[in-house]
Amino acid sequence: MANASMGGAGGLEVELKFEMTAAQVRKLCRSAALKALQSAPARTKTLRATYFDTPDFQLAAREVSLRVRKESRKYVQCFKAKAVDQDASGFARHEWEWAVPGPDLDMSLLRADADIKALLKGVNFASLAPIFTSEMKRQSHELRTPGGAEISCDIDQGRVYAAQSDEVIETPVHELELELKSGATGELLRTANLITDTVPARLSSRTKAHRGHILARGNGHEWVKANHPPLAKGVTAEEVLRSSVMEGLQHLIANEDCVLHRCHIEGVHQMRVATRRMRSVITTFKKLLPKGSYEELSQALKDAGSALGPARDWDVFLDEVLAGVEQGFDDEPALKFMRERAQLRQEQGYQAAQKMIHSPAYAKMLTDSLFWVANSVWREQHLSETSAKLLAPATDIAKEILAKRHARLLKAGKGLKHLTIDQRHQLRIAIKKARYAAAFFAELYPPKTTKAYLRGLKSLQEALGHLNDLATAERLMTDLATDVKGKDAHTIHKAAGLVEGWYMHADSLRENDLLKGWNAFRRAKTFW
Repeated sequence: MANASMGGAGGLEVELKFEMTAAQVRKLCRSAALKALQSAPARTKTLRATYFDTPDFQLAAREVSLRVRKESRKYVQCFKAKAVDQDASGFARHEWEWAVPGPDLDMSLLRADADIKALLKGVNFASLAPIFTSEMKRQSHELRTPGGAEISCDIDQGRVYAAQSDEVIETPVHELELELKSGATGELLRTANLITDTVPARLSSRTKAHRGHILARGNGHEWVKANHPPLAKGVTAEEVLRSSVMEGLQHLIANEDCVLHRCHIEGVHQMRVATRRMRSVITTFKKLLPKGSYEELSQALKDAGSALGPARDWDVFLDEVLAGVEQGFDDEPALKFMRERAQLRQEQGYQAAQKMIHSPAYAKMLTDSLFWVANSVWREQHLSETSAKLLAPATDIAKEILAKRHARLLKAGKGLKHLTIDQRHQLRIAIKKARYAAAFFAELYPPKTTKAYLRGLKSLQEALGHLNDLATAERLMTDLATDVKGKDAHTIHKAAGLVEGWYMHADSLRENDLLKGWNAFRRAKTFW
């Protein structure tokens, strides 16, 4: 198994996996950088595995996988489950392996293990059946780093396929896995950086089981919401920082396929949320971090979010802003013309987003994020009264940080009724920052005290979001009118007038609700 022990993971095994293309595999295998690390000739073997699940995919729902793989003349049954761990947060998996006589499942092996029985409680073992298959050609490299670490590097190329109705559907696989055999964890991470410096291989949490279940279900790549990691009582500020950044990294990676395959507009939105949350937690803690330790990563996250911006802006314009107006003006030719032009811009936005996801800069940012967290880069500073706060209980700094964010948003919203559009936009940003900070620390407090505050922030952000949507719509409609002349120019301007008039009227109706919500929030108790 391609696993490696990561810093602070308490003995958990963490698999480092990377997405690649066939061309990138060839380039990497020919590269002087990889050859310089090889301590033995590469070995090649063929692997064929059958994956099992219930007809309603109960194993997939529990984020576990079960397979029997043929390796040369041997068969190996394997059960894998996602580990619940703050530092690894999704890159860690527990794994059980047994030698079996043939391709069939041995149910007794599953029943004999108490941990597996607990994970599969309620699953009818008799209903487990083959769901999909993988066929891989594995090229294994043994590496020795300058620091003396021994690392196995396995490159799998092949396909995962499943039967759907009367046809077989498949997806190609080109992935690389790293396993630290001996030596320091930092050597593993430096090797990962070397790989992404050579080819734009993307850090990934996708398993072959995940790919197969997508095929077998036939419902495409789903978008994934952020998952706030649970925090233990007495957790340190450093642990909140680490778990929040790692959760954001997982959230970002989990939505890539949804964007690359254009499965749902929510995918690109969730990727932007992930980059913003990661930047926000870094900003929240930046006074405790040494200068020079976070700026480059923060900028890379900002660049990634900016590249996703056009796709998201056109999604909102088409599916929320323009769609709302079209409901009030059935079959209006001007709106149809505007939609056609906007869809072309939307396509360009997605092309830019997909190009960014496949870029070397994005691949480097993912690996740098993992390196930053796993190596606790912020510890590379002299211990001072300020830096020591990272090692203190998180509640010690939570109150100060949350109080400052709360005070700033109250100041930004003073005299809300008379604020300009730009001032209201700044208020929305202050609310968003306060909401992110509150979410980072919410697990430290009783849910009863946090839910009302977070709900109030969410409602205000959504209410003010309509103003932002209109401001963005005006900018986009100006873009649509660029280089349009004659009759088409008149049509675009007519459509823009309909959109602006509709939304100005809608916002006037929402104003009272916004002011009531703001006044209620100002009077509400804070939870810290």
